[in-house]
Amino acid sequence: MLFALLCLLALAGGAAPAAAAANARPCASPDSASAYPFCDASLSILARARALVSLLTLDEKIAQLSNTAGGVPRLGVPPYQWWSESLHGLADNGPGVNFSSGPVRAATAFPQVILSTAAFNRSLWRAVAGAVATEALGMHSAGQAGLTYWAPNINIFRDPRWGRGQETSGEDPAVAAAYSLEYVKGFQGEFGEEGRIRLSACCKHYTAYDMEKWEGFSRYTFNAKVTAQDLEDTYQPPFKTCIQEARASCLMCAYNQVNGVPMCARKDLLQKTRDEWGFKGYITSDCDAVAIIHENQTYTTSDEDSIAIVLRAGMDLNCGSFLVRHTKSAIEKGKIQEQDIDRALFNLFSVQLRLGIFDKPKDTELGPNNVCTAEHRELAAEAVRQGAVLLKNDNAFLPLKRSEVRHVAVVGPSANDAYAMGGDYTVAGLNLTEEREDFDRVSLLLPGKQMNLIHTVASVTKKPLVLVLLGGGPVDVSFAKHDPRIASILWLGYPGEVGGQVLPEILFGKYNPGGKLAMTWYPESFTAIPMTDMNMRADSSRGYPGRTYRFYTGDVVYGFGYGLSYSRYSYSILSAPKKISVPHSSVPDIISRKPAYISRDGLDFVKIEDVASCEALVFSVHIAVSNHGDMDGSHAVLLFARSKSSVPGFPIKQLVGFERVHTAAGSATNVELTIDPCKHMSAANPEGQRVLLLGAHVLTVGDEEFKLLIET
Repeated sequence: MLFALLCLLALAGGAAPAAAAANARPCASPDSASAYPFCDASLSILARARALVSLLTLDEKIAQLSNTAGGVPRLGVPPYQWWSESLHGLADNGPGVNFSSGPVRAATAFPQVILSTAAFNRSLWRAVAGAVATEALGMHSAGQAGLTYWAPNINIFRDPRWGRGQETSGEDPAVAAAYSLEYVKGFQGEFGEEGRIRLSACCKHYTAYDMEKWEGFSRYTFNAKVTAQDLEDTYQPPFKTCIQEARASCLMCAYNQVNGVPMCARKDLLQKTRDEWGFKGYITSDCDAVAIIHENQTYTTSDEDSIAIVLRAGMDLNCGSFLVRHTKSAIEKGKIQEQDIDRALFNLFSVQLRLGIFDKPKDTELGPNNVCTAEHRELAAEAVRQGAVLLKNDNAFLPLKRSEVRHVAVVGPSANDAYAMGGDYTVAGLNLTEEREDFDRVSLLLPGKQMNLIHTVASVTKKPLVLVLLGGGPVDVSFAKHDPRIASILWLGYPGEVGGQVLPEILFGKYNPGGKLAMTWYPESFTAIPMTDMNMRADSSRGYPGRTYRFYTGDVVYGFGYGLSYSRYSYSILSAPKKISVPHSSVPDIISRKPAYISRDGLDFVKIEDVASCEALVFSVHIAVSNHGDMDGSHAVLLFARSKSSVPGFPIKQLVGFERVHTAAGSATNVELTIDPCKHMSAANPEGQRVLLLGAHVLTVGDEEFKLLIET
């Protein structure tokens, strides 16, 4: 099919332009250390960064505050472009990646993140990130890409109408956190001496960002009103993991305000990443997010005041030219001091030195031949296979039997449309219209007249239909779910360049689907809820049903974690503790009910910050997975936990463990899931404190349940 050939065609097409000149490296020559103190390899990276900052004039310093950083010719420092994109493959949305000149004319287009997430496979996520990193390094050696990338997008897919939800890993903060860990480690590589990394990944968009343009609201001026409770256990966990555990080297502050303050000016939240999460990297604004603080949000009274609040809040780099144009004026008016700039430059140069940008390149550098390889193409195909979700399959209509199928009609607006395969932030040649990225949906129904088309085809065909859905978010397909003329429904997200290859593999049974939805599919009636309502918890007093499977109390079309297979699986919990005890030292005074031990509405909680050893609570659950079908299959095993009691404000249930498991036909496979109660079974109280609910809990996998008691 047309869309299965993109990488090959992009690399063919005649003689390639001459390679760009090698990246300038001021510290590459043997005598550079004597000429430039920041090139002295005997010094620590931090000392080298301070040395470089100390050598710059004020104008040279200001020129570094943009994503298009100026060079310093007298020191041999080249200009640098910080902004490159690598969400699900290298893309030229950012100016740091260039497909128009040089030997590399395209990169592998992996499936959009929401589809890869549906595989629930950590090793797959890391492998894809590693492959994208290899291609980035290959393009960098050809002078066509930088070393700093602004991915992953780890915002929560809070509302099904969000146009960019496709870029995320779904609605569950634990899944988003796990994805961020695998992406960053796979992309940056393991830390070397002094935190050296091969590439820089960026956790974005910090925080509570999940709206583009809906009705009269815009991402540029939206004030996200978020409770301390929701901030702690929904919006922040992915960022905490991305910084604290994955050790990402970049954080992007978002356009929106949070509780009345622009995110790039939220010193409390930005500084928290360094003071509490141990962040060692640079903080960039989203593009023009500083300019809008005065111009659009009117939060400040001048451009200079905007610069002052973001630099003092901890932001280091501005995507755009705003700081380059107005920072000197801010100094002249006494709004900031030169030391405020020095602090930002220290963080920027530290990351560049950790990347080795100024040093002599290693002999093991990759090249253009490492881009668009057969191995990467096969990995992209495997990500689509594992992420595809079978939503309906009446009477085992699928897989089709080749011997019984003589003709197949492929009908619909995406039947032969390569652009429909990619999703946003896609390699050159697959970019979609701006509408898909910059606007949110107003309806959850199929767009245009597609529903009428399906009904028309169903009314005249003699055979049942297979409905294949391409898209990055939930769709209300209740009509198809309940229509007997539509035998099967398959969701394929945005599958990237190999969608045309993998689809027939699934339809004809070469591959047994086993993906699970990473987001709730709501009915059209959900659109009556304002997209601007950031509350996660349900509130019956105002008819508010809540959001995501953790809190939503309404009807669904398909639930989070739903997905069928050509096989039938069953589960048996072989072993798990019946009881775990919080160490007594974490509850210093049970009798007097000190803060470490909270009693509310007849229920007892322990604050996580007062648990003596969360590691001591970690336990394993051993599960037998049986395949009762006649096909081998790989599928996602999801383990949930819920309190046996209904607790106001606590999640209805939450995912505590998952694993991708392959099981041969007619056999069983044992899998072990490791559960950290402090992390996976806790939630926030109204004050925004993480607490662990004491008492009876229930672990569920499929139809299997297991009771667990947590006590002191």
